[in-house]
Amino acid sequence: MANEETVNKGIELKSELLHALFVLKNLHFHRLGQKKFGIGGPWRRNVNGCGLDLNMPGFAMLKQLQQREARGESGGAWLSEMSDYLCVSKAAVSQTLGALEGRGLVTRETDPENRRTIIVKLTREGKETIEKFERGFDSYIGLLIERFGEDDTREIIRLIYKFAGIVEDIQNEPSGAAE
Repeated sequence: MANEETVNKGIELKSELLHALFVLKNLHFHRLGQKKFGIGGPWRRNVNGCGLDLNMPGFAMLKQLQQREARGESGGAWLSEMSDYLCVSKAAVSQTLGALEGRGLVTRETDPENRRTIIVKLTREGKETIEKFERGFDSYIGLLIERFGEDDTREIIRLIYKFAGIVEDIQNEPSGAAE
């Protein structure tokens, strides 16, 4: 009987974990990812009135460019770094970058010293967009931290990274090792 109870608890835990992963995915894709900040969801309250239509990957790219420029960095390695940072393909980064360029927020030019390298820079409008957008983003993230608490926020961040590392380790094991 004790063995059956242990098996049932294991099944319940697996079910709860699966549900939690779907909740996290839903938060990422629908609340923080695909929907536009300022269009709907929690961002509407905090960014409303800015006239901005920018998704999370677009904002992350602009922010990373801003930080790189502040450090005096430029160059093509940025595309690979953004791909890793956003956990998306280089093609997805390039597509988002194209959309930002089409809106006049960034420019792309070939490095004259290395024709295979693309230099991406913020335009004046891109810099202004970041400043406007940050006010809403900082407000929302600040509310999350305030309500969740600083210690719990740090703990959830630690656990997410730990969990992601374990998933990556399992995926890198030889076939059949995870069974």
